[in-house]
Amino acid sequence: MLTTLRSRNRRTASALVALAAITMAGGCSSDDGLKAAPSPTRSSAKPTTTESSDEAQARMAVVAAYQNLNSEQIKAYAKASLAGTQVAKYATGKELRDVKDAVFVNMQNGIVFRGEPKITARGIDVVLHLDKSPKQATLRLCFDLNTWEPFYKKTGKSAAAPNQVKRYPITANLQQQTEQWQVTDERADKESKC
Repeated sequence: MLTTLRSRNRRTASALVALAAITMAGGCSSDDGLKAAPSPTRSSAKPTTTESSDEAQARMAVVAAYQNLNSEQIKAYAKASLAGTQVAKYATGKELRDVKDAVFVNMQNGIVFRGEPKITARGIDVVLHLDKSPKQATLRLCFDLNTWEPFYKKTGKSAAAPNQVKRYPITANLQQQTEQWQVTDERADKESKC
């Protein structure tokens, strides 16, 4: 019975390590030699629509909220505890539940993380829905796990799932509560590259 429980806990731990990675903010860099598609050149023609300063400000606030959540998750995952973090300031709904669940399971299984994932999120990757109430936004970014490693606190051995995809896009949904943007949920696309 004890062996069965340990086996189940290890499987659960592996699954939750993957969940923790998915719930983290993600970024991509071209450090591994992958080249981004060249940016289209701008023509001298005037654009048909222009972005207002409110829209530009909202885009930057969305990116900042996501990056702030990522920073708070790194703190929580490094010690397998939410104590001393502000995760609830930047996450709500399903996202907040997912983060709390992952931290709890990591705590129960003695898993902590070292390093940080690479995050790149830009204002141009934000789609705004400012006409909705509350205001909403979608952010598409890339998550790179190559510099962020789960390990067992007692043994120092890696807790990473074997053959885990370490770099993939994430689509995050956010909503504005009063003046603060919060992540409501996110979805990893491990079949795509970034």
